[in-house]
Order: sequence, then C-alpha cells, then structure tokens
Amino acid sequence: MKNISLNFFGEKVTIPIPTTLASLRKEISDKFLFSPSDAAEVIISYAKDLGKKIIQTEQDFSNFIMNKIGKIDLDIDQNSRLYLENFNSLKKESEESKKQLDECLKENEELKKQKEEMLTEETKKLNELEDKINKLIQKKEKLQKKMKIKQDAIEKKQKENSKKIEILKQKLNLPTVPLPEKKSPSKKVLLKKAIKPTKPKKKDNKSKEIHPFVTCDGCKMNPIKGKRFICKNKPNLDFCEKCYLDKTKTKGLKLEPFDTQNAIKEIILKASSNRINKEGKIIHRMVSCDGCGMCPIIGERFKCTVCPNFDYCSNCKQLFGNIHGHAMEEVKTKFI
Repeated sequence: MKNISLNFFGEKVTIPIPTTLASLRKEISDKFLFSPSDAAEVIISYAKDLGKKIIQTEQDFSNFIMNKIGKIDLDIDQNSRLYLENFNSLKKESEESKKQLDECLKENEELKKQKEEMLTEETKKLNELEDKINKLIQKKEKLQKKMKIKQDAIEKKQKENSKKIEILKQKLNLPTVPLPEKKSPSKKVLLKKAIKPTKPKKKDNKSKEIHPFVTCDGCKMNPIKGKRFICKNKPNLDFCEKCYLDKTKTKGLKLEPFDTQNAIKEIILKASSNRINKEGKIIHRMVSCDGCGMCPIIGERFKCTVCPNFDYCSNCKQLFGNIHGHAMEEVKTKFI
C-alpha cells in the first residue's frame, strides 16, 4: 500500500502514505486549504470492524498504517472554532436566502391570485358578449325569414297582377308589348372586366398603442387603446385620449401623457440593479457553490457541462476544477 485516500464530505483526495500524524495533518492543510490551526481541529477517523476508530495520537496513526486500510474520513466538530466561524456564517447566508425565497414565492402567489381574478372577470364579460351576439344572430335569422315570406308574397301578387293585365288587354284588343330581354355581355366585354386591374386597398399603418390591465376612469375603456394620460395630483387615475379632450370629465385634474418607453427603461434598470451588488459583481440568485457553499454565488460562476445542477464560484473553480474532472463553462448574464 503506497497511497491512502482522504474523504472530506464527499471530496476525495489521494496522497502518499505519511510517516507521522503531523505530516498527515500537513497534507490535509495543503490539499484542503486549511491553516495549520484549522487542520489541527479536523477529526481523523477510519472504519474498522463495523466501527469507527479516531486517530488522535501517533500510536493511533501507527495502528492505522499496520491495518493497511487505506481510507481516512475527515470531519469537523460542531463545537470547534473552525465550524463556528465558517459554517455558522454559511448557515446564516442560507437562512437569508431562504427568507428571500419565501418572500418571492408569497409575492408570486399574490400575482397568481390577481391573474386568476382578472381572468375570471374578463371571461365573465366575454361570455356576456357572446350571449348578446347569439341573441342578435337569432334576431337576424328571424328577420330574414320574415323578409323572405314578405318577398315571396309580393312576387306572388306581381305574377297574379301580370296575368290579370294580360287578360284585360286581350279583352280590350290592346297590343301586348313584350318586355325587353336582357342582352348577355359579349366575350370581349367579359374579357375586359376580367383583365381590368383592381386598385389595392390602402392599409392603415397607424397602429394604436394598447395599455393592458389599465382602465379609463372616464369611459371605462379596458384596456386603454391609443394615448394614455395619467393624473399628477391624484394617484391611480388614467384617461384615454377621448376623455382627456372632454374637459367635463377631467375638470380640476392635472394630466400628462404617459411615456411607455421611459417606464419600460425604468423597469429594466430596476431589475438590473437588483442583480448587481455595490462592487459591480453579478449576483446569481438561487444558485449555490458546490465547493464552498456560497449562496448565492457572487461574481463569476462556472457550471459543469456533465453533472446537472453543479456550479463553482471563481475560487473553487481554480482550486477544485481539476479535481472535479469535468469541463466547466462560465455562465454569463447580460443586462441592458
């Protein structure tokens, strides 16, 4: 046996067999980037006879070498300084991230509820409009039937009157004048009509801007189409262009046109600022480093091209990138 394997929370490193316990702790300090004082607090153990043996002295280390086991497990005591200073801070960051996650989920549920209420209301209005349309269609069909009956009755009377006229003319010996026959158009005329170019209809290129989920407080137009005007002295008041021109509905109000482009830019800037810290580094929300546990990852982030949901921060990429064994690619985020 020339080498032994060190296992620190799933991260395995192979080293040559040390001669003493002190040299073993030095290897632990070098491989896992511990200071000598931190390496001294690491619990060293190995499995034997379905149990666990802890290496605390040089004699314990000699017994381990004699047993030729070749595998050492590393652990950290929860009461040690290393655990309290490092892992408690990571735990605190994790709790803060969880709190932010709960707030985001709560906000998402509220938005979902608002969306469902809006869809229910709009569906109700749509159903009412469909009922009105169906009633109008039925009314139209009834009127068409009545018109057909009246038209048939008139044509029937016209035929009867035509027969009576012919009979009376024969009795009075009056010449019957035949009705002029309609001449069918010649082939040339039909050809000219077929070849005659038709003027293309002019398309209306003026598209009206639509403001979704915004109702006019004057005429209740929902959504507002075209220009939108907001009130400066009273919040949450919106008017369409027609109501803006009607001064009876906007008397005493200070209105100004709503600039959609500026509003969109402000939203994008706010979203971007929430993803960048004061030092100008990108915050990768909801992503933790599988090396040091940083959550969220701040700065450069590297993702494994093979393992799912495996990420390193820039420091762990340099330290453990070769140990991990898979290719890592940088995740870049662009902001406007």
